[in-house]
Amino acid sequence: MYIPPQLRRIEWRRFYAGFILGAIAGYVLFVFMNDQLHEHFEEENIQLSSELSALEAKYEGLLDSEKEADKEKKQVLTIQEVRPNFSNAKELQIDKLTQHQLSSMVKDQLQSITGENIEDIAQQSDLIISTLENKSFEVEDFKYKLTVERLIITTQVTLLLSISLDS
Repeated sequence: MYIPPQLRRIEWRRFYAGFILGAIAGYVLFVFMNDQLHEHFEEENIQLSSELSALEAKYEGLLDSEKEADKEKKQVLTIQEVRPNFSNAKELQIDKLTQHQLSSMVKDQLQSITGENIEDIAQQSDLIISTLENKSFEVEDFKYKLTVERLIITTQVTLLLSISLDS
């Protein structure tokens, strides 16, 4: 077999052997460094994905609390209940049962305003007053006429009513 003259000398053999060993050592070093960087980036990716999921959960919680706050705000701005009170029930000696029946009749008369916007009902307060004052309420063969002394419109519509017998 023919060996070129460069390979016959020991210097050239050392050069080629060093070249091959250097390439192998460089490849091993490259694989080691690449593995270390890949492991580092994978750990960083796991950490960032866990932070992202925590932030997304926090964001969803904030959105839910904002929706609940909006719902409560809308609920606060609507009429929840009608409460009639009678100013002269003791003076006329009207018993509790009759007062209860009168108040339930007033609530039935004004049931349409429950759930409505407070501002809309406040603009129509004259209509509420005229609705109650123009109607006579009959309880146990007695007819009562109600006069609105005070009307307070908040989430609860509070009516201070004066009772008189209608003949």
